[in-house]
Parts: sequence; C-alpha cells; structure tokens
Amino acid sequence: MKRHAFVSAALAAICMISGCGEDAAHSTTVDTGVLDSGNYPTSPRDVEAVRSPSAGAIRESVRIGEHSPIPFEYDDRFAYGPDYPRFQIITPQEPPYIDEFGLERADFHTEFPGLVAGWHNFATRRPQMNMGRIIDTYTLRFETPDQARGVAEKMSRLSAGETRTVQNYPGSYTKMTVGETSKLRTWLPHEDMVLYIRVTDHVSRPFVESDNLAIVERFFDTQIEGLRDYKRTPVGEVATQPIDIDGLLSRTLPADKPLTRHTIYPAHVALSLSRTPARTALAYTDAGVDLVVVADAFVYRTRDPEAAERLSSAFDDTAISPNQTPKADPPPGLPSAVCFTGDPDMNISPNCRFTVGRYVVRVPGTNLQDAHQRAAAQYRLLAE
Repeated sequence: MKRHAFVSAALAAICMISGCGEDAAHSTTVDTGVLDSGNYPTSPRDVEAVRSPSAGAIRESVRIGEHSPIPFEYDDRFAYGPDYPRFQIITPQEPPYIDEFGLERADFHTEFPGLVAGWHNFATRRPQMNMGRIIDTYTLRFETPDQARGVAEKMSRLSAGETRTVQNYPGSYTKMTVGETSKLRTWLPHEDMVLYIRVTDHVSRPFVESDNLAIVERFFDTQIEGLRDYKRTPVGEVATQPIDIDGLLSRTLPADKPLTRHTIYPAHVALSLSRTPARTALAYTDAGVDLVVVADAFVYRTRDPEAAERLSSAFDDTAISPNQTPKADPPPGLPSAVCFTGDPDMNISPNCRFTVGRYVVRVPGTNLQDAHQRAAAQYRLLAE
C-alpha cells in the first residue's frame, strides 16, 4: 500500500488546519473591524520564540504518524478511534506508556535506550471500547538498528504469554495470553524502528488466534510499505527542526495551557485522532483537507471555498460530530457562524463554527461570550 493510499483517507482529520497566508480568502460580507475579539490575539505569533524542548521531537513524531496506517485502513472492522485524547505523540520527553512490562514510564529510557520519536495509533470495533477488540500500534524510531533489535527482543522477553509465530515475519516476536481479557502482542524490528501491535479482546470466547495473527500481518505489511516514503530527520537535527508549516500554527489561536497534542498535523495524522476516522475520512476527502492545527481553535484547510462550505455542513452529521447540543446566537458581526450552547454535564463547551474562504473553523469557549470572542479573533487571524 503506497503512501498516497493513506493520504487519500488522509485528506481527513479530527480538527484540521493549514496554510493561512497569502492565499487566505477575505470575506466580502464581514467587516473585521467591528468584530469583538476581547483580549485574544489577532496578529500572527512567533511560534519559534516559545518552542518547548520537545518541539522538534513532536514534529518528528507527527512525521512518523504521517506514514503509519490507521487500523481501519488495513481492517475495516476497526472503524472507531480514540474515545478521549490519548498519548499518540511519542517523544523522549514523553515515551510510550506500555503496561506489559511491569515498569514505570520513567524507566523507559533505562530499559530501552535510544528512542528518537514514535507514533501510537488506536482503534476499536465498537463505539463502547470494551465491547469488542482493540488495536494499539506503536511505530518507534531508535537511534540505531542495533538498538531497535535489542528493544524488540527485550520487550517480548519481559512480556508474559505463550510464544507464537507470524508466518511471513520470522524475525518478529509474539506473545499470546488468553483469559478474561486476551491479548496478542507482536514486536518487529525494522531498520531503526520497532513496530509493535497489541490486539486486546475483552469479549470473544474463544479468542480466535488465526484471525488476530492475520491482523498483525496486515499491519506489518501496511506499515512497512508506508515507511518507504518516510525521510528521517538526522538524529542530530531532530531537536532544532522548524515546528510550523506554511505559517499555519502562527495563525491559530494558541491554547491557554499548551499540551503536546497542540500542534500542526498532516491530514492523515489528524484523522487518526478522530473518534470516527472511517466515516469522517469521506467528508474530508471530499473537501480536500490537507493539514490541521489543533490548538485553541481547530482550523481545517480545504480545497476551495465551496469545499469549505460542504465540510462545515458535514459537521452537522451526528456520525461525525455525535455530541450535538442546541444552537445559540452567532457572534455579533459574524452572522454566518453557527454556534452551540454546549452541555456541562457532557463536558461539551459552548462553541462556534464558521468558514473563512477555504477554511473551516471550530472554536470552543468557557462560555458563549468567550466562544464568540475567540471566534472573532480566529476569523481575523485568517482573514486579515
């Protein structure tokens, strides 16, 4: 499966933005001078001036994610993604939390040295996570192939279970445990990478070994094919690589409390953050979404203004946006925006959605007035 095969599904993502800049379209009906943006910024910021020590590794993690398949792409039964923000970005500062080994997360580097960056994908068969099988995949880059081989062997040795074999991957290590919760875990050293897949099953009786081994094999086939187009940033340059792409991050409202996941994503990576990636991929492919920034606003760049309108309408589909709440008044001066009251009992903030030329924007707030002000600020960042 070539990289462009994921990128077709990749033209989709959970909260996306891209390229605001010289091609940002100006609205002919909105007077930005009358928009009330409160104290929120309306001019691009210098993201390099506030970069964190892990910023370069985060960028490399996302680059690995761009070449890592989402489970529905090699098994369409696994159509549901993360039910809450999971640790998908993997860096030396935030190594993977893998509970198979009886180790603390802080001990990762002692036991498994040389981690450069990696990406974690997650999927389930059912909307309710524990009502069906779960797939977790980790694509971990190390400094050398020798380190990757040593890590794969040691991870398997530290894991409980009976040894199994993946037919077309004799160099892999597989352990299986069967019980109330059954697990099949396989590690494959590949160049300077460790490819790790875990299939967890809380439900099936019996645990069908052959079907799960077939899933493992399809993951390896697809992941190895995807990595052929991954161009590694030299280890010595990872920490200093630019963190923005096309100035997009600088034109998105910064998060009040920045987290690792607040960054810029190619569409395929951002799709893997979605609760319903298989369904939303259709809408995003239709709209031609290519990049996304997830920060204090979610801004999706589409192919053109007409595509932006189609994508905005697609968010009314409960299969894509399942937690719908009643509509509310739009921000003053921005009558085309669609706003929602939110629901504190469901932990849904008041929020607004609108288009600016080829961009679709979704902005939450602490209350409706705050959502209005953030929407006004984000509109100005894209339109002015």
